This record gives sequence, C-alpha cells and structure tokens, in this order.
Amino acid sequence: MSKVSKIFIGFFMSLVLLSATATAETEQLTRATNFSLQSLNGENISLDQYKGKYLLINFWATWCGPCKMEMPSLETLYRKFKSENFDILAISNDMFGRTVVEPYVKAHDLSFTFLLDQQLKVSYQYGVVSLPTTFLIDPDGNIIGAMHGAEDWAEPGTLQYFENLLNKKS
Repeated sequence: MSKVSKIFIGFFMSLVLLSATATAETEQLTRATNFSLQSLNGENISLDQYKGKYLLINFWATWCGPCKMEMPSLETLYRKFKSENFDILAISNDMFGRTVVEPYVKAHDLSFTFLLDQQLKVSYQYGVVSLPTTFLIDPDGNIIGAMHGAEDWAEPGTLQYFENLLNKKS
C-alpha cells in the first residue's frame, strides 16, 4: 500500500469514525456547495442530482500529467462500484473545454461523467489550487474527505476502503 493511500484511507477512516460518534450538535462537517456545469453531451449537471449517493469529485485537466496518470484507476474504481450508492464526476479545468476533453475521454474509454469548468467557477468555489484535487461527498451532501495530488484509486487498500464505506450505508 502506498504512503499516500495509507494517509488517504487513514484520513477517511478517521472522519467516518468521528462522524459516527458525533452528535448532531457537535458535528462539524463541511457542506458541499451546489453547482451546475455542462457535461460533454451538453446536459446541465448539478451536484444536487447526486444527493443520496457517495460522490467522488475529481478536478483535473488534460494538460496535467498526474491527472492523466490517475484516470485509469478512477475508471477502475467507478466500474467496481457504479452499481452501488456511488458515482464520480470529473470536472475539467481545460480552457478549450469539449474540444480537448472529449477526444481524451474517448481515447481512454472513460465512462464516468465529465463536466466542463472552462472559467474555473466551480474550481474556485471549492478552493482548488492544484490539480488533481479530489473531494469525497457523503449522501447528505457533506464533504468528508479531500485529496490533493494524484492517487492510485485501484490500489487494494483504497478499493477496500470504498467497499467498506458503501457496504456500511447500503
């Protein structure tokens, strides 16, 4: 298990344990703010459409080497858990939008939802200062974890974490 995976899993596990024992009065979870962006097929997608699911939001760009390195493992994670209470949104920071994102997605056979944030409106809203940056949002719309930098999302420990998380809430 990579050092980053251990930190990521430890962070998420700590949050899960803390939120499970916190009372409603002392719970300090950060609410994910709603947004609406256009998908590659022209549909407007909002965060609110994913309430009731765990959602991984990945901010990335086609020009970002580490972002491209983690895309295949995000696809593995998505394919493993997409039929459960889980989804992924990849928010592109590419200024040329669909022109560069669509060919990349097709060439790498990526099947989760890609959104276009050419003006970086949502990226600024979420305080993204480096790519890739990923947030995990719970079914109630709270941010329960953040990862700055690339990760191997298909690493066995990470897959086990998501399996445990999703089975707990199923």
